[in-house]
Amino acid sequence: MFEQVTDRVLRYVARNLGVRIVGAPGSGRTSVAKRVVDELEGHGTRVYSVFATPSLAEVPFAGIISMGIDLRPRAAGILGIADLLSEHVSRIGSRVIVVDDIESLDRESLAVIDIVQKRTEVPLVVTMGDVPFESRIPAVVLGRWPEATVALAPLRYEQVNALVLQMLGAPAEVDVPARILAKSGGNLRLAVRIVETAVLSERLVLRDGKYAMTGGSLMNEHLHATVEAMLHGLRPEEFKALTTMAVLGPTPAPELAASVGADVLDSLEHRRLVSAVPGPEGQLFASVFPPVIEDYLAGHVLNSRKILRDSLTGGLDAARCGDEGAPSDGSAAAELTALREEQFSSHAATVRYFHKRLESVEQLYYAAWEAERTMTNAVAFLRVYWGGAIDRHRIRRVFELTDPAGSAPADLLFFSMTRALWTMMDGGDLAGGLAILEDFAKAQPDWAEEARAFSLLIGVQFSKMPEDLDAEFARLPVRQATSGVIAVARGLLELFRLKPDAALAAVDGAEGFDTLPRFEALIRGLALFASGRVDEAIAYSLGRRRAALRNVDQFTLVTQSYVASLALLSRGLFDEAEYLMGWAFSLKRPGFLLGALYNAMLRLSALRADAASSSLGEQATEAPDVGPLPGIGKGVYELVARKPPSAEAFDQRASALLADQKAHGFILEAVYSGLFALCLLPTPRVKARLEKILREQGITAHDQLLRLATAVLAGDVEVLDRFPDQYEPDGDTYQIAMLLRGAVRKHRVSSHGGPIVTAIERAAERFMRKHRPEGQFIVFEPGVPYLSLTDREREIALLAGSRSNQEIADQFGLSVRTVESHISNALRKTNAASRKALFELVRGDQ
Repeated sequence: MFEQVTDRVLRYVARNLGVRIVGAPGSGRTSVAKRVVDELEGHGTRVYSVFATPSLAEVPFAGIISMGIDLRPRAAGILGIADLLSEHVSRIGSRVIVVDDIESLDRESLAVIDIVQKRTEVPLVVTMGDVPFESRIPAVVLGRWPEATVALAPLRYEQVNALVLQMLGAPAEVDVPARILAKSGGNLRLAVRIVETAVLSERLVLRDGKYAMTGGSLMNEHLHATVEAMLHGLRPEEFKALTTMAVLGPTPAPELAASVGADVLDSLEHRRLVSAVPGPEGQLFASVFPPVIEDYLAGHVLNSRKILRDSLTGGLDAARCGDEGAPSDGSAAAELTALREEQFSSHAATVRYFHKRLESVEQLYYAAWEAERTMTNAVAFLRVYWGGAIDRHRIRRVFELTDPAGSAPADLLFFSMTRALWTMMDGGDLAGGLAILEDFAKAQPDWAEEARAFSLLIGVQFSKMPEDLDAEFARLPVRQATSGVIAVARGLLELFRLKPDAALAAVDGAEGFDTLPRFEALIRGLALFASGRVDEAIAYSLGRRRAALRNVDQFTLVTQSYVASLALLSRGLFDEAEYLMGWAFSLKRPGFLLGALYNAMLRLSALRADAASSSLGEQATEAPDVGPLPGIGKGVYELVARKPPSAEAFDQRASALLADQKAHGFILEAVYSGLFALCLLPTPRVKARLEKILREQGITAHDQLLRLATAVLAGDVEVLDRFPDQYEPDGDTYQIAMLLRGAVRKHRVSSHGGPIVTAIERAAERFMRKHRPEGQFIVFEPGVPYLSLTDREREIALLAGSRSNQEIADQFGLSVRTVESHISNALRKTNAASRKALFELVRGDQ
């Protein structure tokens, strides 16, 4: 979880810089400090570490004594101990001083460490809180130079998911990490305590191999002490203010400042007990943070403070659904910079705000429908469910009890579309859903084309593309110019068959999108991605996503996160893509068409195939191997997660998947899958299949990549040597680097000729040096569970290519038979063809 942070600290220390590690209490500062100490000592550095304890802050020399160095009998006072400790630190070899929670260190120990560090100039690594400057911060840590600062960001969804897997030994249902993240506010210590107490109170139980919630809340009596410790030290007026906010929920900051006092509100925000997020019109909404404190206080008021509860006017303002934001005019680089800044802030408060606003909107419209069960009120309520989680009881009541008398045809159309989707989703009844739409078409002939266009779109997702799409739409003339259903259906279907220009033409020709207002942005974003304008797709989708965050629009948030994730993954920006997808997972699982994209992101997030991400892929609902858009079908995910035993088997399965996708007419998915599979592990059938599809579509944008793939597969050393210089930068720079890396690994395992491997390695090195593609790369090999090799097997494998078994046995003090056993196990686990291939494979992996 803290690997990247630890690596940053170690890099700074290696440059002889001091490091200040800052984070909120419970953010993992001590864990990082311990990892840094372990890593340094593992590399031979002598570390003088102090892990301060608040209860000993007033005990003289408590920190120095905890070092375990026998200094007191030989010295007296601060200067005497500093002299002796300086002797220790000045000895030959690498030395580092590490102080955890320096704010709790006693004054005497602090003075000794300050003197010793200034005398010896060894790097000083400290951890401390992230609250802006406070008078209690020791002067020792202020103004030191040279010194770098490493900030600990709040947890993200994928980290909480990994934490649950690590703690409980089994994955959790997708909503569980989302709920833990929302309640903990991204605080590591609090997330751990929520998991522990939820299991203890049986709020989390193991069902069918996954941990699931048994009720609607994770709050339990075992968690109360943790929350009360966080509230310790509050003044009465601060506690009352928090209690008021817990009852009201997210409230405009000016209203709160007027009621509880601006100074009190500022003090609580300074202590990180209040968060403020912008509302739809930029107005700040303040709420209790972390949200688990709000649950605790609200429950306290509900049970025992009835007078206070009665005196407060509750709740949230009714949400106003504003228009979607205008397309971003910023560059992809600017949008990525903003996204990376967002990654290092806590989005748990925004998630909480989202949950509250969506619940408020749903309750508002449902109450309106209960008061007057008209079709207009039903449609207003059902629109909420096209972008959010579905309450099965409520939606069934709306379908059964809504009065259709006097309904406008446009409302009846949306009602029928929603009911048809629910019939297909809830009961798996495709025929029944299509029958609902056909009944509407017969009853409303002026709107029949709209219903039949939607039927065509839904039917394709359960079967395949029609043979002649143009003929299908020729029978569906547009008679309701502002409805937009026909334009949306055609736009999506054109994208399915990789015709982005035709998709844009469909939405450009519409006069409005009254029935499906938020689909236009999805089509435009996907069209940019499908046409190879990846940077534009990144800028467009990230800009729309930011607008969705402001407008509390989950539909646009999920759809644009999906588009942006596809574009970012094609650039190798896995961290950024996984952050976006994790943000979407932090919300409740949506229904209807949005659920398919949500499941697609669960599979896409698992492409790096580590234990935590693989458990995310398993949370996606069952799906066929192929689907209309990347990730909707499970074929590519299955290919990566359930590795074939050999490159030949990978080639067969991947090429068969491409053939199936093409047979269904899902060309966008076939091209995306083909490029990914070819670059992951270059194989001949996949290359031939992809090349044929691109040729049939008249697509030449990937010609350079295909030329390199041909050279790699044929072992054409001459082409490989020339390629880095002849390559003209295009949209495939990252994919080409990925292909070269995949080719090296494939040849190492198969133990093919040395000159070919050397040529590919040389081309990869020169290509990376000259073109510098950004991004991260997937470590993948069919049937090779690299992480299953033990440390001893790796050590022996690194010698197996150049030394005999006897020489290896002598070096490690083992028997020859034991060495043979280790090599045999490593060969079996990696499928390497020889000892030399095993050596090359493990060396390359390191």
